[in-house]
Amino acid sequence: MIVQRLKLCCRCETVKLTKRFLTNVSPNVEILSDLLGVSTETAKHYVSEYKLHYRDGDNIINNIRFCQNLGFSNESILKTKHLLSSRPVELEGHFMAMQEGGFHDIGPKTLAKARTLMKRRISFLKSEKFIHKTTNVPKYLISYIEDKNIAAKIPEDYSDEEIWNVIQSKIIQTYLRLRLGATEDDIIKLFRIHKIIKNKSLRFIQENIRLAEDLGFEHRRILKYGYILHSFPAYTQTTLTDLSNLAGANMRQAMLSYPKLFMTDPKNIIKIYGILKEFDIPDEIIRKQMNIFHMSPETVKLRLQEIEKSPDLKVLFSHPRILKLIVHHNRTKSRLSFLQQLQLRCATLSILKTDQNDEFEEYIKEGKDVNKLNDLICFLKDLFSLDEKSLKKMIKLHPFHLQVPLKDMKDTFDYLREQKFKKTSIYKVLYILLYPKEKVRNILTMIRYNKDIKFNSLSEINKLNLILYFIEKEHHFTGNGIWRKCDEPKQTVD
Repeated sequence: MIVQRLKLCCRCETVKLTKRFLTNVSPNVEILSDLLGVSTETAKHYVSEYKLHYRDGDNIINNIRFCQNLGFSNESILKTKHLLSSRPVELEGHFMAMQEGGFHDIGPKTLAKARTLMKRRISFLKSEKFIHKTTNVPKYLISYIEDKNIAAKIPEDYSDEEIWNVIQSKIIQTYLRLRLGATEDDIIKLFRIHKIIKNKSLRFIQENIRLAEDLGFEHRRILKYGYILHSFPAYTQTTLTDLSNLAGANMRQAMLSYPKLFMTDPKNIIKIYGILKEFDIPDEIIRKQMNIFHMSPETVKLRLQEIEKSPDLKVLFSHPRILKLIVHHNRTKSRLSFLQQLQLRCATLSILKTDQNDEFEEYIKEGKDVNKLNDLICFLKDLFSLDEKSLKKMIKLHPFHLQVPLKDMKDTFDYLREQKFKKTSIYKVLYILLYPKEKVRNILTMIRYNKDIKFNSLSEINKLNLILYFIEKEHHFTGNGIWRKCDEPKQTVD
């Protein structure tokens, strides 16, 4: 299903898998050969010459199809490197912008040189016949503005000695100021931060504004998140149509909350969703962190793998806010490293994920190496699939229930399960998880081979209680048996 929706979102053709995997030929060689009708040897030559070996095959397919739809011959596409190596968004955006600005008969070579030509004076473009001599470029650009009341207020009196993209930029600035009710300072700031807007297609910009308004964005918010204006509208439309209920979330609401989803390729959204499912992240957790989808799939996968490799973080995998550690992974690693330097071992997700530096600093200043109760209960709930109320009541019977790192509790739990103890039995003696695995193992071995103890006749619950008895006996039943060393806790518990 994921693959089918991926094809739908990207509107790509997939080269036959048998050719890709049953031969030693690069997939991109097969793409050129199949779609442009050339021999494998010819395709190999151009893949090597244009360095296309590691380019996204879907992008190459999209580019070829786009150029073919424009009427470009297969030979001209093949012999124009830029048409094969560019991003589809860039290629289509350049074509539309040039079309809006009076360029005529935009062929392969013209489209390939779009960036260069846009920086030339209009007089030069006319002399080289890229634009007809009689074309009024400013008027031509303004004709693409759908709101004729706004269009009528935009000046047309520019000289042909002006640079093409300077005129385009000025017209876009004036349009946005009038359309969004912005001040000159607003527009200056917008273009300083989002320089790419100045060369965007007017049709793209207008469609992006319509989409944003339909989702409920106010004009001030569109200006604040300027990348909305230079997004590729087809991405937004496809995401809203084909992925409207991804992970059970309302994608419209997700875009309103996380505007960067506007500019996210739906293909990447589906890739990331697939990766999250590979790591068994449930939809309930995904829905709480929809901004995970505006990251790159490679980054998401790498960070999930890093969490799996870290004993301190792996134990948090079932936490409802685990994806916040993915989104803010560098901050998480920095905080975890700092806590380890201070020998504070209880690094729960609430501390690592907090957006407030003051809250983290306060935790450090207090010097209390303790878990957050909510994080502890989330951890136990995942282990036993029981309601929070009963878990909280049971674990709080131990005076030091917040002082043991979750990864140590998981080690003890895993050891007891390896020893065939049932979850129901462990739950009945829940606070045994607070004790180090080594102590539990040593005492279990001792009572198993103690001639005075009829080990096999004991119930699992009695065995676990007996383990606790022998561990705590050395500590006068104060609860201090949870410590790896026999020292008293550094702080008292109220």
